[in-house]
Amino acid sequence: MRDVIEALFFRELKTRFGKNRRLGYFWVVGEPMTHILFFLVIFTLIRTRTIPQVPIEMFLVTGFVPFFMFRNIVTQIMAGVQANRALIAYKPVKPIHIFIARTLLEMCIYFAVFVLFMAGFGWFLDLPILPVHFLEVFIAFLGLAFLGFALGVCLAFLNSEVEYAQIFINYGINILYFGSAVLYPLWIMPDYIIEILLYNPVLQFLEILRENYFDGYPQIDGISFTYPLSFGIILLFIGLWYYYFRYKYLGQIR
Repeated sequence: MRDVIEALFFRELKTRFGKNRRLGYFWVVGEPMTHILFFLVIFTLIRTRTIPQVPIEMFLVTGFVPFFMFRNIVTQIMAGVQANRALIAYKPVKPIHIFIARTLLEMCIYFAVFVLFMAGFGWFLDLPILPVHFLEVFIAFLGLAFLGFALGVCLAFLNSEVEYAQIFINYGINILYFGSAVLYPLWIMPDYIIEILLYNPVLQFLEILRENYFDGYPQIDGISFTYPLSFGIILLFIGLWYYYFRYKYLGQIR
């Protein structure tokens, strides 16, 4: 299994950025950078360049990059089987191997992008770049990748068996984008809105990451590893249960 996943990982690495690799490399960095610069301009225009105890540039990086990693893990898993249908004809290669390889690749890519952005902003703007609690930040990053993997496995079957599911899934991811406190601090919301948003496990991981990255970051009651990890484990159980019975039909044309 390890050899298969390793081979798939390097195969995906070669094809991940398309035929024009330079454009692919630019897009991986350019997409989150475009979002960050756009909202920096917006915050500058409304004269809100600072959040208490947190440089706004760092705040946006800790929102956009992890969320894009989560989103891409989900979408890459959903598209993984169709893109590798010829390989699945070989007995040693299973869809789950493709799911794991694509998840590991997206984790590596966006972890590198995260470090690059933090180092870049820290150097140009003379900002501190080291997290206050490195282990908790790293676990939150891994937890978000795990959640993306679990959701991706579930949605891969939904996308394979339900016509037009991709359209509604894309809408759902866009809703998550705005409901996960990616571009705004959670504590500015009214309490009754916060209580609703806390049911979002993606938001929980992002808030855990920020609470442990920045010194003095305001903490919200109800944020913990327990809920989002439990949510991810339940999702993964559902996805693997369905995978056990239906993986042979995954990727077939509806």
